[in-house]
Amino acid sequence: MIVKWGIIGCGDVANRKGGPALINVERSELVAVASRTPERAREFAARHGAKRYYRTVEELLSDDEINAIYIATPPNVHCKYTVLAAEAGKHVLCEKPMAMNVRECEEMIRACRRNNVKLMVAYYRRGYPNVQWAKQLIEQGTIGEIMLAKVNSTGYYNPEDPNDPKHWRTNPKIAGGGVLMDFGCHYLDLLLYLFGDVTHVKALTETLHCSYSVEDSALLILKFKRGMHGLANFNWNIGVSELSFEIYGTQGKISLIPGDVSMSGDLIVYTKKEGRREIHLKPLQITHQAIVKNFVDSLSGEEELLCPGEEAIKTNKIIEAAYQSSRNLWSKIDLSSVRV
Repeated sequence: MIVKWGIIGCGDVANRKGGPALINVERSELVAVASRTPERAREFAARHGAKRYYRTVEELLSDDEINAIYIATPPNVHCKYTVLAAEAGKHVLCEKPMAMNVRECEEMIRACRRNNVKLMVAYYRRGYPNVQWAKQLIEQGTIGEIMLAKVNSTGYYNPEDPNDPKHWRTNPKIAGGGVLMDFGCHYLDLLLYLFGDVTHVKALTETLHCSYSVEDSALLILKFKRGMHGLANFNWNIGVSELSFEIYGTQGKISLIPGDVSMSGDLIVYTKKEGRREIHLKPLQITHQAIVKNFVDSLSGEEELLCPGEEAIKTNKIIEAAYQSSRNLWSKIDLSSVRV
């Protein structure tokens, strides 16, 4: 089966990540693109070799040659366009986060089931070579029983220009939240992929420094069904960019070391028996390469979807629980009254 794509949205993620993957995976072909800005759609089509471009989403979805839609828009229209695509009989690959809230995620899943089309969310880090290796090592018991996973991602994002094309990321009506929805969701999804379901969440989500209303800081403590703990920290208010993902077990530790935007593929394993071991893997040339290939293969019945909607909704559930925890579950302490 040849997957013939239509793209909704011509922004940065479609230009650099999703779009190039659609035209570089076997049995995958870019047919058309639609954008609110026709000139942008025309330029995108010319750059990536699409056959045609459309001025409206409705025109795109009426194209009978297209059998799958890649939704590369901000989150506030993920649900709307997924439902429209499903009703047009098109399979859907939707950018992350899946939707603005859990209710919308549920609506997307129902629409795709009702119309017998597939729905996958583009949590592309699931397909990274070092993540795949880490998952295999965990399942083999290489570092024993898993006790703790820690994610730390820091950086600075505070655009002063209201006309900045990425400014929507700080608008709660478009993005649904701040650093947790925009970037943290990727790593919450990886925690789910590697360790299974989360049962409890405690969180701090606040705007400590930046000039927008969504959170620039998010700190989560997680309890997993398998019994282990998780700690996840995300910042948009720190001047040093840092990213680490570490997994601790009763017999050792695994460290996923990120490199460039596609991750370097490196993996470092520490065990009591073997000490330190470095595993060097060939990185993906395009971030979305593995998930697009998986999507194409799944439509031919060769593989299960790497991140179906039923899996991606779990990240939205964790995020909603984190926001609720941050609002309601605080114990105030007054240390000024302490007397010795």
